[in-house]
Amino acid sequence: MVTSAIVIVLLAWFGWRLRYWYGEGRKLAQSGYMPPPSTKFARLFLKGFCKVFTFLTVGPVKVIDAGNGQFTGRGLVLPNHQLAPDFAVIGSSLPFSFRQIAKYKEIQNPVLSTAAAWIGVVGVQVENGKTQDNAGKAIVDAGAKILVSSKGSRMLLFPQGKLVWDNVLRTEEYRTGATRIMAQAASLIDGQPLYALPIAIHYLRDPRHKTWLHKLVNAVGIKGFRRYADYELVTNADGTKTKKPRVFQQYGAVVVIGKPISVYDLPADPRAAIEVVRAATDELLARAKSYE
Repeated sequence: MVTSAIVIVLLAWFGWRLRYWYGEGRKLAQSGYMPPPSTKFARLFLKGFCKVFTFLTVGPVKVIDAGNGQFTGRGLVLPNHQLAPDFAVIGSSLPFSFRQIAKYKEIQNPVLSTAAAWIGVVGVQVENGKTQDNAGKAIVDAGAKILVSSKGSRMLLFPQGKLVWDNVLRTEEYRTGATRIMAQAASLIDGQPLYALPIAIHYLRDPRHKTWLHKLVNAVGIKGFRRYADYELVTNADGTKTKKPRVFQQYGAVVVIGKPISVYDLPADPRAAIEVVRAATDELLARAKSYE
């Protein structure tokens, strides 16, 4: 009887917490809404999820200059953005946990939004890399608040704001939200360390990188193992949009972690500052591709 009572209490508690985080997940539709900070268990869960998800959907990840991820101070993690699993690849490659700013459309499913709120994700309404409904200031305020919250705060943000399928890092596709977040945070921390951490991701798509596990899974008839399928909305001349399939077979990835760039070494102009980050990431991407 005692055991049954304990089970009932635990189930009731779980249901109550699930309902709470479900409500928080629905609030992520409001750009810049900050759910409560994640618990240590949630951060450990996220780290484990990233490793498993990356292994299953991408394959082995080679991390170059992993030591650059070991730094003291606040940090804004700024990788290139090619595929939806990028967040998991980054999460599995870094030695620390982080909060993330994510496109709400990608997490609006009730299960995903509930989980996202639990791990501390901040949602944003964005289309083609641009924030919607004048949400830019709300995102900058939320991002700065996260970075200011503690001396070791870390946050992930994809400065391109959208998936760039060809993985070419164009100046015009880098948004200034990241550098505006850093500038606002810097104005509130009285000279304490704050860094931009550029990271490059390059996916391996040559079958010669296929692992023994991949070969085994294919041999038993599962041809879609580690295959990524999505689509891009291409705008036609008449203004209509057409879905263009994007299908990639993954055989692993190379991640190059750059040296942290102090916010105090960046130009004051947000556009010039994000160009410094973009150029650094482009150099890292060239290194990553050399491992092909």
